[in-house]
Amino acid sequence: MGVNVPSFDFKEDKGLIINLFVTSKCNARCEECINQTITNNSGLKPEDLEINLERGLKIIKEIIEKNKGIPATLCFYGGEPLLEPHRFVPVIEELKKKYDSVRFMIYTNGEYLARFFKEYPEIAKNIWIYAVSIDGDEKQHNRVRLGTDLKQIRENLKIVKENYYGNVLMWSTLREGQSLLNCFEEFTRLYNNGLVNHFFWHWLETQDDFKNFPQYFKNYTGDLKIIVDDYIEKLKNGVLLPIAHLNELILYLITRRKRNHTACGAELKTNYDLVGGEILACVDLPFEMGKRLKQNPDELLALKDLLGCHNCPIYFYCGGRCPIQILYGTKLRTGQYCELLKAHIRIVEERLNEIKKALNEKNISLQEIYDRSAFIVRYTDVTP
Repeated sequence: MGVNVPSFDFKEDKGLIINLFVTSKCNARCEECINQTITNNSGLKPEDLEINLERGLKIIKEIIEKNKGIPATLCFYGGEPLLEPHRFVPVIEELKKKYDSVRFMIYTNGEYLARFFKEYPEIAKNIWIYAVSIDGDEKQHNRVRLGTDLKQIRENLKIVKENYYGNVLMWSTLREGQSLLNCFEEFTRLYNNGLVNHFFWHWLETQDDFKNFPQYFKNYTGDLKIIVDDYIEKLKNGVLLPIAHLNELILYLITRRKRNHTACGAELKTNYDLVGGEILACVDLPFEMGKRLKQNPDELLALKDLLGCHNCPIYFYCGGRCPIQILYGTKLRTGQYCELLKAHIRIVEERLNEIKKALNEKNISLQEIYDRSAFIVRYTDVTP
C-alpha cells in the first residue's frame, strides 16, 4: 500500500528577476568560463557591456514600474561583481529609497566577500542571497577555478557568518573529470559549520563534446545515488537537506505540476537580463543573439521542437533544455545532458515512496519544502 503525502498544492514565488551585468573583470581563470560567451562573442568591448549607473537605473525603474505590485529581485552578475562593488552599490542605495519590494542577490566566486562586508557593512548585511561558486574540496576546486583559493573562501564565509543571517548558496559547476560527490562532501562540511545554507549544482555549458560520456554518466549517477541515500536518511530523522533542485524535483514528482516554460525562464516576461543597456534573453548568450531572442521569444520556443521536448517524458519538470547549451554547444552534448537529466529524475523517482513516507512521518509539508529550500532554485539554472 502506497504512502500518501497531503496533495495540497504549494505556492511558488513568481516575482520579477532582473539580472544586471556589472563588470567583465574577474580575478579567476575558471576552466571553460561561461563569461567568455559574452566578452568574446559580442563584437563589443567589455566595458561597453558593463553597467552604466544612469542608464541601468532608468531601465530597472521602467521594468519595476511596468510591473507594479510584483516584487523584484535584482541579481548582480559578472565577471566578479565584488571586484567593483562601487559600480552596483549606488544602484542598491537608489532603489532602496524608492521601493520596499526589491531584493538583491550577488553571484560571486567568494574571494572578496570579507572585503565587501568590511567596506559596505550595511549593504552587505541586506543582500538577500549570496551565490558562491565552490566546486568541491580544495584540490578539486582550486584545480578548475584558477585564481581562487577555497581556503580563503572558507575564511571569508566565516566573516559572513558572523555578520549575516540570510541565504548563502553553494553553487557547483560540474566539468568532466570533476566529482559530484566531492562537491556534496564539501557542501556538507560547510553546511555543518554554518557557512552555507543551500546547495545547487549544474552541468557546464560548453562547445566541447564529452571525451568519455559513458564514464561521466556512470560517475554522476553513482554519486547521485549516494547523495539521495544520505538525503533520505537525514529526512527520516526530520532533517530536510537544503539541496535546492532536489527538493524542487520532489515537489514536482509528488504533485506532477507542469513547469510550462524553460526552467531558467528565458522566454518569460518576468525575467530580464540587462547587459550593456539592452535586455537580453540570457546574460550568458552572445550579445546580439541574446538581444534578438528576447525580442523574438518564438525563436526560443522553437528550440524545444528541435529537441523534441514536448514529447519527452520529463518535460513536465525540465520545461526544455538550457537555450545556451542548445545554441552555443553541440547537438550531441545537449542530447547527452537530456539523457543525464532523465537518469537524474529516475534515481529520485525510484525512491519517492520512501521520501513521501518520511515527509509524512515528520510532518513536513510541501509548502515547507518550498519555503525552506526549493524557493531558491529560481535564482539558479533550476535544473542541472
